[in-house]
Amino acid sequence: MTSIPAGAPAAQDPMLHGINAAQRLIAALALHGLKLASVRGGYPVRNRGFVELGGCTAEVADALATVLEEAHEGK
Repeated sequence: MTSIPAGAPAAQDPMLHGINAAQRLIAALALHGLKLASVRGGYPVRNRGFVELGGCTAEVADALATVLEEAHEGK
């Protein structure tokens, strides 16, 4: 995954940054067969991009925790 360069338009537009970050997160979760249906870019907070994660089932939360734990162990 790549980060947005400081001078990129999305980095200068907090709303667009939130939308792009949400899309990246959706794609990254999909790589692991995970989906958080309520992920979306939200209105900026304190002039910073914002992503609304929402809720998910316990099964999805367990699967996400497993992916994060395994990624941490792999470092």
